[in-house]
Amino acid sequence: MEKYFRAFLLGLQSAMEYRMNFLMSILSTFFPIIIQVFMWTAIFKSSPNKIIYGYTYSQMIMYSIMAAIISKLVASGIEYDIANDIKNGILNKFIVQPIGYYFYKICGSFGQKTFQLGVVTILSSILLFIVNLKMNLNIGYQGILLAIPVIILALILNILMSCTISLISFWITEAWAAFMILDLFINISGGGVFPLDIFGDKVLAVMNVLPFEYLIYFPINVIERKTSIPATLEGMAIQGIWILVLLVCIKAGWKVGIKKYVAVGG
Repeated sequence: MEKYFRAFLLGLQSAMEYRMNFLMSILSTFFPIIIQVFMWTAIFKSSPNKIIYGYTYSQMIMYSIMAAIISKLVASGIEYDIANDIKNGILNKFIVQPIGYYFYKICGSFGQKTFQLGVVTILSSILLFIVNLKMNLNIGYQGILLAIPVIILALILNILMSCTISLISFWITEAWAAFMILDLFINISGGGVFPLDIFGDKVLAVMNVLPFEYLIYFPINVIERKTSIPATLEGMAIQGIWILVLLVCIKAGWKVGIKKYVAVGG
C-alpha cells in the first residue's frame, strides 16, 4: 500500500505546486454561475409566473450556484491523463511493475483533489452562507454536513466513470473529442446545467436508476434538505452499488483493452 500512498502524496504535491492552474480553475467556476444568473434572470423577467418548473427565482439561482460548485468538487479529468499514457507508451513502465495501474492513478487523482476540496469547500461555504442570507432559503449546516459523505461518494463515482470512459483509448488513438462529448453528456445528465426535475417525471424516473443523477442533482437535494434521511441513505446505497459496478467494468475492460495495447511511443 506504500506505493499507492506515495501516488496520493505526489498528486497532493502536484496540486500545491501548480497553484496558478488551480487558481484559474477556481475562477472558471464563476463563469457558469454568471451565465446561469443572467439566463434565469431574463427567463423569470419575461414570464408572468413567479414559479417556473417548480422553482422560484431564488431557488433556481441557488441551484445554479450549487451545481457549479459541486461540479467542480466532483470533477475528475483522469481520463485525459490515462489516454495520454496509452497513446504515448507511458503505460509500458506500469505494466512491468507490480502495481495496479488504475488504482495508482485513482490514488494520485485523490491526492490532487484533496487540496482542491479543502479550498473549494471553504470558499463555497462562505459564498452559500452569503447568498443564503440574502435570499433567505433556509439552507443550514445540517444539510451541508449530511452532504459531505454524499459528495465524497459522488467524487469516487465520477472518478470511476472517468476511468471507465478512458478504456476507449485502447481502441481510439485520439479520444479527446469523445471524452468532451461524454463529459458534457454526464454533466447535463447529472444536473450540472439544469435541475433534472424540469425534464418531467418520466425522465427523472429513468435517472433515478442511472449513476448520473448522484453526481450533482442528488447532493444538491441533500444540501437543500429536499430528501429525508432514509432517502439520503438509499441514495448513498445506490452510489455504492454503482461504484461496485464500475469497478467490475474497469477490471473487465482492462483485461480486454490491454490485449489491444500496441505499446507505441515512450
